[in-house]
Amino acid sequence: MNKQKSSTEVSAGGLIVTRVRGVWWLLLMKDRGGNWTFPKGKIETGENHITTALREIEEEVGMKGLIYRATLAPSMYWYFRKGSIKKTVHYFVFEAAKKVAPTVQTEEGISEAMWVPFTKAVTRIGYPKTNKPLLDETREILKTL
Repeated sequence: MNKQKSSTEVSAGGLIVTRVRGVWWLLLMKDRGGNWTFPKGKIETGENHITTALREIEEEVGMKGLIYRATLAPSMYWYFRKGSIKKTVHYFVFEAAKKVAPTVQTEEGISEAMWVPFTKAVTRIGYPKTNKPLLDETREILKTL
């Protein structure tokens, strides 16, 4: 009997927001599957979750100098690649001082990134099962900023 192995993977990423004339904007990126989502990546040796999130954001969409605003509930899901993998992603809300044009890391399969008004993000976002709760939680946090 051929038994597939199961493993775990931990990543960290961020929802990047900025406020322009009283309107909140959110940075989305299009991944290799063509879905709009948030920058994230695997934790490297010696990194904490926030450090990983900031590094991945800078690598994937070119954003620097972000301000930490909040920790979101971890996102957990399964995916399959030579066996099942239980993935946990630790997300954070970061604020950009300005709406700077993103630069995408095409070698990671990211085809584009753009700022969208936060209120429109829910109609664009991919992976709604995991990403919609992150948007809902972030919406509540933005009310306090």
